[in-house]
Amino acid sequence: MAELMATFGYSQKKLDAHIKKMTAYIKDADESEERGKIIREVEDNFSSWFIMRERDRVADFCQGITEHLRAANTIWPTYMNEFEERRLEMDRALVSCNKLQDELQYIAETLPADKNKFMNIVLEAQEVFDMIKSLRQSDNRFLKNIKK
Repeated sequence: MAELMATFGYSQKKLDAHIKKMTAYIKDADESEERGKIIREVEDNFSSWFIMRERDRVADFCQGITEHLRAANTIWPTYMNEFEERRLEMDRALVSCNKLQDELQYIAETLPADKNKFMNIVLEAQEVFDMIKSLRQSDNRFLKNIKK
């Protein structure tokens, strides 16, 4: 998980293959090497900027999950509006889970990275999503005691 957050599985090997593919049509070896250096510099600059930006976004979505779950967990409803507010907080946590999964998909498609490394965190996010859904469903137990 730490490596994923640090580099999002950035793969120098995949970048090398990408550069080789982009310069394969150039017959002159010196020109091919020079263009490869230019491409590498541009890609490295972009990747560094992109990884820093995405770390913040992923952290925000992870924090959103816990923030909304904690908010929901502080509400023990005795009135319908409290029940609805608790449910809304859980819905917001679910939205954060979905945003996290979407962002990880975007990162995996954008960076030259090993997409298999993303599977563990995506599966963890799905597990959290499923747990929140179950918790939300179990909240129906409050309905029989809700004051109208």
